[in-house]
Amino acid sequence: MSLDDEEYSSVSWDTGATDSFKPEDLLDEVVEETSQDLDNSTFSAINNSIFSTLAPSTINHSNSNDEHNDNRHSTTDSYVPSITVPIACAMTITVTDPIKELDGTKDAFISYLLTTKTTLDTFTTPTVVVRRRFQDFVWLHNSLSRDFAACVIPPLPDKHRLEYITGDRFGPEFVEKRRASLQRLLERLARHPTLQKSEYFRIFLESREWNAESLYRQKKSNDGVFENLGDVLLNAFSRIKKPDERFVEIKESVDKLEENLQTIDRLYFKIIKRQTDLESDYREFGTSIVNLGQLETGISTQLENFGEAINKFSDAWKQMTDQEELEYLNQIREFLSYCHCIKNVLKLRDQKQVDFEELSEYLQGARTEKENIISTGKGSMGLSSFLREKVDYIKNVDQEQAKKERIQKLDAKINELSKEVESSNDISEKFSEEVAKEYEIFQTAKTVELKECLLAYTDRHVEFYRQGMQLWKEIIPILEGIKN
Repeated sequence: MSLDDEEYSSVSWDTGATDSFKPEDLLDEVVEETSQDLDNSTFSAINNSIFSTLAPSTINHSNSNDEHNDNRHSTTDSYVPSITVPIACAMTITVTDPIKELDGTKDAFISYLLTTKTTLDTFTTPTVVVRRRFQDFVWLHNSLSRDFAACVIPPLPDKHRLEYITGDRFGPEFVEKRRASLQRLLERLARHPTLQKSEYFRIFLESREWNAESLYRQKKSNDGVFENLGDVLLNAFSRIKKPDERFVEIKESVDKLEENLQTIDRLYFKIIKRQTDLESDYREFGTSIVNLGQLETGISTQLENFGEAINKFSDAWKQMTDQEELEYLNQIREFLSYCHCIKNVLKLRDQKQVDFEELSEYLQGARTEKENIISTGKGSMGLSSFLREKVDYIKNVDQEQAKKERIQKLDAKINELSKEVESSNDISEKFSEEVAKEYEIFQTAKTVELKECLLAYTDRHVEFYRQGMQLWKEIIPILEGIKN
């Protein structure tokens, strides 16, 4: 392999928290990063993130009232379940009270009340209440994704929904689904031992001068667009030559989880459709009984009561179906997106290993070429080496001097490549260690959230059948009162 004219680029990553900055620093100019060639490239220093032990705490879902609700219109009364989940530090975040802002204008949007209670020393106060809109969550997600490449950043709620096409994005049902999804997003970040301490997360939850920071947020959101472009191009057609069995098993595990969740999603969608059809049939049945009571004058009261009971049963069925979709089906679909996130991080880890393997190949090629020149006086057997020798022969170049110069160039290249290979290996190993820890965090989140949605599913059915039993118990004496 001839390396005389080869060019290659190195890539860097950083999983550490961003440097702390003060509110007055937020409007400072952001220095644009530029890529460097081999002669000037360096791999960024690796920040060993410390993952603290997960300890139990409580995420409270109590409602909070906003003190500044002038000229605002509440869109829905949010249903917020009471859930206890383990997180790394005592941190309570609630998303409540969705309000439609700038109502009646084309710039209307929904804002949410965020209440944070924490003992983390990165926060200036233990309790803070702010309002944020969906675009602010997008900024937080993009910022964390850019600066914490080795972390599995929880996914945002899907913005491209049918409600946006039909113009129903301000409807109570859609707003409540989004509120619940944003609640789960912040809970995942609060459980993450690294992301919970990031400066972006603190600013998002704590800053009361959000408008003043808009310029900073816009600038930062545009940084890093081409950060990994070279990495992607370098590895677009490359495969790992020595796969790490740990990550092969992790990928297989995530693939199986994703397949099972997709099956559950597909089957439960059918169940919901059947329940909706039954609810509609029961409601039609109840209406028919009421109409029958109007014809049977002797038992009209009893029949009307029976029909009303059936309609109430239909209402209970609809409530159960709606809550199941909100608390169970939506969480299943969100966790499917979470699976995609960890698979993306696994792909990035593979790219780091490909970087190391390809640089190692360049280094080995340079060493082989040097050995060939020393032993045979010739370099590689490629066309470029053959043409170079013919040109040197025609020009009557001193072959011995040319041999020494080529060896000197190869020595410099080997020395440079050796440093890059060592650095690339260090980065690949550190990145792999972080991804392994991220998978453990993902596993914890999976256990917590699947338990949460299964319990919610169970509670909804228990409540539904409790209401049904109560309705039928109340109607039995009325029906028994019908005289023969």
